[in-house]
Amino acid sequence: MPRELYGIAEIADALGLTRQAVTVWRKRRSWGMPEADVELASGPVWQAHTIEPWLRTQRSRLSQETGGERVTTGDVRRAARRLLRLLALLLEEPHRPNLVQQALREVEQFTGELARATDDEERARLLRLLVPLAGPGCADPRARAELTRLAVSALPELHEILLERGIEEPVPDSR
Repeated sequence: MPRELYGIAEIADALGLTRQAVTVWRKRRSWGMPEADVELASGPVWQAHTIEPWLRTQRSRLSQETGGERVTTGDVRRAARRLLRLLALLLEEPHRPNLVQQALREVEQFTGELARATDDEERARLLRLLVPLAGPGCADPRARAELTRLAVSALPELHEILLERGIEEPVPDSR
């Protein structure tokens, strides 16, 4: 489900970049980034119709720079953030079904984007981890428990992918 509003964090997430990179682009007016529709005390806000065409252009440009629509390090980071956010919301008390549903929609949207990437092993691995989570919501406690189980069981393989990408350094054994 598409967003209506974007801030710096949402733009960074959509592009698989850091917030700092997007902030620098905005300050330097790099890559034709559109002006924010509204400036709040918390930061700039763009409406979807303002920023999404630019996001599509930037995704295309970034994929060309990396040699095609392959899974990027940014994609792996986004998958990790989606999974961990969903798990945190599933474990939260009191349970907030509306936020869990939003997190599930974000996982579903991301898996759709990922499915369009060039077929490679990492893409298949990430889809294997995320697709089961992109299904039905968590209206009843059994569904919530199953989603929690699926999210927790995905963590070891996600950790392995992060290590292979060099995103996370292994912790030395202190024994």
